[in-house]
Amino acid sequence: MSLPHALLTAMAATTFCCAAALAAESPPLPDFEVAGQLVPRDPLPERVIRWGDGSTVMTDVVYSTIPGYRPLHLDLYRASVNTTPRPLVVFVHGGGWWAANQRAASAFLDFPAVLANLAQRGYVVASIEYRLSGEAPFPAQLLDLQEAVRFLRANAARFGIDPAKVALWGISAGAQLAAFDAVTCGTASVGASDCVHGFVGWFGPYDLDAHVRERKSDTSVRALLHCGADACAPAALADASPIHLVDGKDPPVLLIHGTEDIQVLPAQSKAFAERLRAAGVPVDLLLIPGVGHGFVGATPVATRDASRQALSATFDFFDLLFPGASPQQQSITK
Repeated sequence: MSLPHALLTAMAATTFCCAAALAAESPPLPDFEVAGQLVPRDPLPERVIRWGDGSTVMTDVVYSTIPGYRPLHLDLYRASVNTTPRPLVVFVHGGGWWAANQRAASAFLDFPAVLANLAQRGYVVASIEYRLSGEAPFPAQLLDLQEAVRFLRANAARFGIDPAKVALWGISAGAQLAAFDAVTCGTASVGASDCVHGFVGWFGPYDLDAHVRERKSDTSVRALLHCGADACAPAALADASPIHLVDGKDPPVLLIHGTEDIQVLPAQSKAFAERLRAAGVPVDLLLIPGVGHGFVGATPVATRDASRQALSATFDFFDLLFPGASPQQQSITK
């Protein structure tokens, strides 16, 4: 049943009256600037945040814009605004290739503070995001990491980076990606100019075929490789496994794993370390007893102690890899 014409007319008049009165009382609109065409850009781009200790973080730096995908960002940490060239450490987050972000890691409540502390030791630290498995299949994630390293090297003068001193640090799924990039130096897909000089991996899967067999099944791997409901083909698993690409040209490596990890078994780090040693690559393997994935232990104290042990070993590795960045003087050599 429709409303009478007279009632509709009265309602319209009331609405117009009220809108006019509201407009008369409202403050005037500013003269917002507009362009002569559509401008799909972010008006709130990278920002510089200064920490109390003098270090800075430049957040949301766009390093890649691929048509059809969201822009990819990184956060950049420095000890100060001084742009004296410093070694670069690129952090690659975990999350099963489908979750998490560049500001979260392991059990740390404030991981940006951890990265800022590493920067205070004399590094530029970049923490990157990448396309997740729900957005694109592997090797998209690896290509994003490689693009981030190229972007940072291309902008070395702007960011105060020494492009000849670059290391990777990845955790869990991010360790698989970072390891893959570290061991593909000089291959057809990665030129010599894209090589990195060291790699730290925390509780990563480096042989996906063995990882799937150890776990009996792994939906995150199937999602990464877009295998669907079926098991991934052995060839697809092998192609995404950095353990099969190890050779004597690979840079020094530090691997850290909890002995009670049931999400990614410590056998993954053990096997990867053995393969690296057999190829003559300098590698250290630290197994932390009594903790699982993310170095989570039975108590908060156990988790804290294991996390600090892993962090200390990681920072020491970078100090040895790049002597002069911090007070350490000894270097890692083949």
